[in-house]
Amino acid sequence: MNRRIRIQRLAPQDREEWQKQYYRHKEQRPRRRLTALKAVWDGQTLADVCRTQHLRRKTLEHWLDLYLHGGFKTLLAPERRRVPQALSCRQRRVLRYILLHKTPADYGLDSYQWTARRAQALIAAKWNIHLGLGRLYPLFDQFGLSHQRVHRDYGPPRPRLQAAFVDALEKKGGGSQVSGPRSGGAG
Repeated sequence: MNRRIRIQRLAPQDREEWQKQYYRHKEQRPRRRLTALKAVWDGQTLADVCRTQHLRRKTLEHWLDLYLHGGFKTLLAPERRRVPQALSCRQRRVLRYILLHKTPADYGLDSYQWTARRAQALIAAKWNIHLGLGRLYPLFDQFGLSHQRVHRDYGPPRPRLQAAFVDALEKKGGGSQVSGPRSGGAG
């Protein structure tokens, strides 16, 4: 039995569900599929539906098969397209090492903390690969890195400047007390 006949047999029981799905889905993609299905229910041939909906025959047949094998749930399920990762396994390991053990300043970027944009710039400079931020965040999840916002970081400490600062504090205050709130008691 061909697709069209099988679908027309399902039409009476699924028309109410079709209406619910049509109102539930506001985007063009699911509504286009639902409209094509309804046209087949209403007796149009597949060639007519393809002509009026501007579809390829294979596409319409695929949609009808999805509906026949899984109903509306399968027909309207979001499509997931697997795009291969642009970074090789070795490049991902190197990137993880860099993010965990190096700073952006080591690579000529004007900062001491990594952000997605800085990692994006590093990947573009190092491997000439342009990844979108949407591809970087899953990588960060794999690396066990957080997506927290960066806070101000003044870079690594400079021992000489720190020693001079401490000396200046000791000379000013006599070195006995550091000003600030007391840890215990009132007053």
